[in-house]
Order: sequence, then structure tokens, then C-alpha cells
Amino acid sequence: MKKLPRAIFVGATDTGVGKTLISGLLVDFLRRRGIDAGYQKWAATGCEEELPEDLATVQALTGEPPRPGGADPDLHGITKVVPGPSILTGLDLELAVPYRFSLPASPHLAADQEGREIDPARLLSLFTEARAAHEVLVVEGVGGMLVPLTRQLLLIDLVAELKLPTLLVARSGLGTINHSLLTLEALRRRDIPVAGLVFSDEETSPPEVIVNDNRRTIAELGQTTILGRLPRCPDHPSARTAFTPIGEKISQALLCH
Repeated sequence: MKKLPRAIFVGATDTGVGKTLISGLLVDFLRRRGIDAGYQKWAATGCEEELPEDLATVQALTGEPPRPGGADPDLHGITKVVPGPSILTGLDLELAVPYRFSLPASPHLAADQEGREIDPARLLSLFTEARAAHEVLVVEGVGGMLVPLTRQLLLIDLVAELKLPTLLVARSGLGTINHSLLTLEALRRRDIPVAGLVFSDEETSPPEVIVNDNRRTIAELGQTTILGRLPRCPDHPSARTAFTPIGEKISQALLCH
């Protein structure tokens, strides 16, 4: 019987395209099917609170207890969690998001500004630990795939070293063809297995003529499978409902890797 890979990487064509939303919904989808799914993000920037916003969002999407801090309405149409004090233990937080920086910038620069540097060996060790703790580990990227983690290491090259099957998240509207095709080409040059691509709507009603052609063009020229399109949703329950058929397709695609 085929099984899902032990780890799945959720990458993106750019920053702010919805990969945190897709990551959280994928973890939630797997858990609702009885799979012990975990979450890890190697680096988070723009962290104003102890609990990174990305992790707080994933916790909210997976039904974990909400963190204090209120709400801010702008996560692809969904009210997002504003991180307050974390109730995670320090060890859990270190495992989930090993590097956290205050400057909202590329990790290499955010680390420079704090006199720090991301240690790839530490990331590999914590990745191995987190993967061993779960049936499936969903690893969320940071920014686009060619973002530098250090001045010597691109995010995509660490993914290639680990040979992680990758789910690519892209905007559904104008401008996504170029970003998507370039990212797919970079992934394949490094022999990274591509599970497929998920579109995420960046606006409530993007022009269907553009979205439909983007889907066809990227599928054909990028030689990849489009696993679905997530619309902007007003709340978490509607997002889970909209994601369910996408989650089914992702699961089937991952069984092939």
C-alpha cells in the first residue's frame, strides 16, 4: 500500500501568495483524516511577537487553541490571528520555527541585521527531529524558492539536498505565468520532485478569462499538474470546505512520489 511521503515542502512563486494558508489547511486536512501531521517553517521574518504570525495562523487553521492578541482581517480574505504570548514551550517553538527575526525581509538580511546567521546543519537536525515526531511533516517555505537563507545558501538548494517533494503555491491572477514557469524550471534543474501547483486567489473575483488561461498555460508549458484553486474565503470553516477537494488531489499526487 502506497503511503504519503514523510515530509512535504510547500513552496511559493513569491512572497505573500498564500503558502501559509495552504500549509495550514493541508495540515488540518491530513489530521482530519487520521494522519499525524506536523508543521515546520525553517525561518520567519517580520516577527513582532514571540509567536510568529505564520505559526499562529497554522494553529488557528488546525483548530488548536487560539492565542490571545485579537484579529486582523487580511489573510486572503480570512481573519488572521495576531500573535500574542505563546503558550508553546520553548522547545516546541524552536522545533516549529527554528529561526525568527524581526525585520520583514529575506532571511539572510534579517539575520544580518541582528548579528546572527542561519546554521544549515541546525536546520537539518531539527528537520530530522520534527519528521521523526510525525507521520507526515509539512514544511512551509519562506518567500519564493530562490530566497537566500544565508549569503551562501538558497532555500531551494536546501530543499534539493533533502529531496523533498514540493507543492508549489502561486497567485491565480495576472503576472503568475512568468513567476510560476521560472520557479518550476528552477525546481526541475535541481531534480526536486514537483507534486503539482495550487492557485490561490489574491482578490475576491479575479478576471476568469485570465485565471483560466493561466491554468492552461502553466499546466502545458510548465508540464505540471494544477491541483486546484483556492478562492478568498471569509472564515476558516469555509476555507476548510473549499480546500477539501484540493487536499484530496494533493494526497493523490503525493502518493506518486
